[in-house]
Amino acid sequence: MPPRARRPPRRTPAGVRERMPRRTPAETRDLMLRAALEILRERAQATGDEVLASALAHVRVSQVAERATAIIREQTGDRKTKAITTGAIYQLWPTQSEFQVDLLFHLSDLQSTLVPGLPESILRFKQAQADEVPLEAVVMQTMEDVHRHYRQDPLYRVEFSLLIGANDPRLRAALQHRMAAFYISSDQAWQALLDAYDLRMREPFTVRHLSQAIAAQIAGSVVLWFQDPDILDDPLQEEGRSLMSRTILAIFQRLTEPISGSAAPPRTP
Repeated sequence: MPPRARRPPRRTPAGVRERMPRRTPAETRDLMLRAALEILRERAQATGDEVLASALAHVRVSQVAERATAIIREQTGDRKTKAITTGAIYQLWPTQSEFQVDLLFHLSDLQSTLVPGLPESILRFKQAQADEVPLEAVVMQTMEDVHRHYRQDPLYRVEFSLLIGANDPRLRAALQHRMAAFYISSDQAWQALLDAYDLRMREPFTVRHLSQAIAAQIAGSVVLWFQDPDILDDPLQEEGRSLMSRTILAIFQRLTEPISGSAAPPRTP
């Protein structure tokens, strides 16, 4: 058979090339990571044969590139905006595993943000004290809000799925990075609440112990809630309260005490 003629490469018209500015590597990275997070959220909410625990393993670079291209074209309103190319991807991440490690740390940075945010939490505590809201109500309502957020956050479930592979040093480093950043903000928020209500940590406990104990309660109770929401029903049947928030309140009360000379806040059952 005669050799098949090679098709000449398709060329983009000069006018089109001129109105398509080149993306910087940083812009490409941001687009790819944003697209990957969208896919992770969808995986976390998917049903069927795909297992949540393997969500990260199924995030392929080529799939993310397609999503990233769709994102930038929707943002610009230009369906001819240059696609994310394989060449641009491999300049950033020579291998699939390197992309996944970068994604892990990006996810860790995102999930380390305090909920509500640190400035919002500090303002909330100061305002509650000024309005003479009982400390117990502040603690319990804050915990109910935090718990609701994590129940509804698909990326939080992705984080739990990553614990299966926590023996991998790269994955473990990403998880440790997430918690280290989270505790810094959490410590500041709890200290702001202590200051607002003239409290201090009861020796030998520290604010970091308080942050760690409450984070463990939130994480564990979210897992239980996914298995059976009714298991956290409030034993006192008070609307807007749960066994989770009462347990955290008990931990808070046990680990803290009034500053000498200040009146002790009333204790709830």
